[in-house]
Amino acid sequence: MTVKYIRVNEQKLLAFSTKVLEKNGMPHDDAFIASRLMVNTDLRGIASHGVAHLKGLYVQRLKTGFVKAKPDIKMYSGAPATAVIDGDRGLGFVVGHKAMQEAIARAKVTGIGAVTVRNTTHYGACSAYSLLALKEDMIGFSCTTGGLNAAVPGASGRQAGMNAMSFAAPCNKEFPYCLDMSSTMAAWGKVEIALRTGDMLPLGWTIDQDGNPITDPKEDETKKGAMVMLGGTKELGVYKGFGLNLMVDVLSSVLAASVCLPELFQSPETASTCTHFCCAMKISGFIPPEDFKKGMDRMIEVYHNLPKAKGVNRITIPGELEWELVQDRQKNGIPLDEVVIQSLKELASEFKVKYDIEQ
Repeated sequence: MTVKYIRVNEQKLLAFSTKVLEKNGMPHDDAFIASRLMVNTDLRGIASHGVAHLKGLYVQRLKTGFVKAKPDIKMYSGAPATAVIDGDRGLGFVVGHKAMQEAIARAKVTGIGAVTVRNTTHYGACSAYSLLALKEDMIGFSCTTGGLNAAVPGASGRQAGMNAMSFAAPCNKEFPYCLDMSSTMAAWGKVEIALRTGDMLPLGWTIDQDGNPITDPKEDETKKGAMVMLGGTKELGVYKGFGLNLMVDVLSSVLAASVCLPELFQSPETASTCTHFCCAMKISGFIPPEDFKKGMDRMIEVYHNLPKAKGVNRITIPGELEWELVQDRQKNGIPLDEVVIQSLKELASEFKVKYDIEQ
């Protein structure tokens, strides 16, 4: 299947998405924050978590009222460095951004800030939040529970969340170190992309309720396929992926006095809600930031200069390839597949927003 991609302008896409969210009742500042984080994700090449979700996920949930356009976000704190936020089912981008900004503010005072979030919704890619800490010479960490689409080792069907995490640290290189990963073999958005492009899934990503592998993304819906935890099998360490998955639930659910994600999905009133966790660490509380960045530079150079395996031209660090995509896409536009482009045109028509985003 040949897929057509159209490049769109970053700033025009940002303005378009902001207007669409405003048309759905969100205040301008919140709409802009959500759109900025969404577009940043597409800039980094994470097509599974960008504007592809604008129509079918975020706008749809705003229209039904499941996501509140103007949530009454509340915060509780039991110590100077920590807090719990109740997102009142606001859009995850807005609630997650508030959580990381609060963690950063507390880290400026105490050296470390940690904020856990309950009663919120999907907030896109975790790196959108961990990277915010770098501007303040801090290390950032963020994690979130996701949709109930993952398989628990030994259980049948979709029984766990698509939980994910990101860890970012500054350096003097042009790109920052940034790990952004799911606790499963891939994000569920990769299945959505395969459905749009007609591609098959790699063997070992998803399984049916009997544990048989699925490679056709269409069968993931008909057979209620589940994404496998990192490692894939007991022999290859699937319990490490499961352990990371549970770690996210501890930090973002249990620590926030929420129930774990499988329990959330047992009730129609709470199904599809999420929980998050954001943490910022002030580097100067350990060592001078410049010393840390020089150390990061040395570490990266050591790995870059390791002997290469046959056929390998370069060794890259997490965050490096994404940074290169950002440079290209800010200059030449963000490639969106024709299905996503059509969804944006439909939003433009429905909400009377000018469609003028193509590069």
